Amino acid sequence: MASAVSDADSTDDMPKKKIKLSDDTDEEPVNPSIAEDLSAHSRLNSLESFKLERILSENNNSKSVFLEGRFDSTDEIAVVLLEKLPIAKDSVEKLLNAADLALNLKIPTVSPNTTDYACYPKVDRGDVKATIIYPATSKHVQKYQHQSRYIVNETPEVYNNIVLPHITSQKNSLQWVYNILEHKSEAERIVFEDPDPELGFVLLPDLKWDESEKDSVYFIAICHAKHVKSLRDLDADSLPLLKNIKTKSFSVINEKYSIPAEKLRVFVHYQPSAYHLHVHFISIQLNVPGLQFEKAHLLDNVINNLELFSSYYKQTILPFTIRESDPLWSVIKEKYNIPSEKLRVFIHYQPSYYHFHIHFTSIQRHAPGSQFEKAHLLDTVINNIELFPSYYKDATLPFTLNELDPLLTKLKDASVISL
Repeated sequence: MASAVSDADSTDDMPKKKIKLSDDTDEEPVNPSIAEDLSAHSRLNSLESFKLERILSENNNSKSVFLEGRFDSTDEIAVVLLEKLPIAKDSVEKLLNAADLALNLKIPTVSPNTTDYACYPKVDRGDVKATIIYPATSKHVQKYQHQSRYIVNETPEVYNNIVLPHITSQKNSLQWVYNILEHKSEAERIVFEDPDPELGFVLLPDLKWDESEKDSVYFIAICHAKHVKSLRDLDADSLPLLKNIKTKSFSVINEKYSIPAEKLRVFVHYQPSAYHLHVHFISIQLNVPGLQFEKAHLLDNVINNLELFSSYYKQTILPFTIRESDPLWSVIKEKYNIPSEKLRVFIHYQPSYYHFHIHFTSIQRHAPGSQFEKAHLLDTVINNIELFPSYYKDATLPFTLNELDPLLTKLKDASVISL
């Protein structure tokens, strides 16, 4: 199974063809979209002719690897992503009936009842997808190459003096966003629009959803107001816009796709992939890049913060991760002495046990429990208390529960939660 991206898709205007506001996260490169112009790939029918030059990066969490190399008879660089696909439900029985097991002695047993085995299926599963960027530019290679990453705690001063000028100096145009809002592109994919210039938005599916499986649903809501770039521009006056996006999007998604609000994660990214306010609506079952707590901000939390403290996002410290090759990182290092961290330091709510404890993990580690509705960055906790001493007494704190969790039943019976 292979998809491909031609050089025509490497320009800054790529999203004029397809909306893809959810990419360019610091956690894991998102699969490139399928190109409309496949002329560069017409002679490719096998990976046998691909000559590997180096492994750019690998991700054990997504079971994927990025490779750099060249195809025979060409000097042009190619980037190949090999990614293991999920096990298809309809193939499970066939797999179980044709698989040998070997005791894995390299991995210690964690409990008397649990043992790891190497599993060798005898059936052809076809479970590796190849995504090919060809010809690839140096920009592609750099994007998918393993890089050191840092957490930066952005103060309002740093935002105003460094980040905002850097954003405004970039050549990356938002014209493709305006084209969507003006129905010059993607008009056929818009599932709802509120045309109000201040409170309105368009709602359409993200490319990562094929519009078939409800468990992988992914929508993007793009506001019409051009002056709202990111979280930093939000204040109490933004509440009608945010609530309008939330309420109407929930209604449309439930009406058209039979997906209730409690089955959706709704969040805003910081730093965003595009500096025009957009909101992500995804299935709570979906595990995609960009859900880490130093990047994703739950919309309900954003609304709650603004209701508690009108200028919250103009005065708070906002953490974000950044790659070593990012031009903004060079500006930050050059102009300001900002402490950067290679550790995630956070607190869980609800915790696994109710005795206060703090987690320290490598920023490179993709660990369970780093989702934004569970983990709270320690620096953010400290900053919230400094800004608003009773923050954690007054704030709404989200958390996820398994359907069979006894606490969920108790909360429902007591009518103290709104799902």
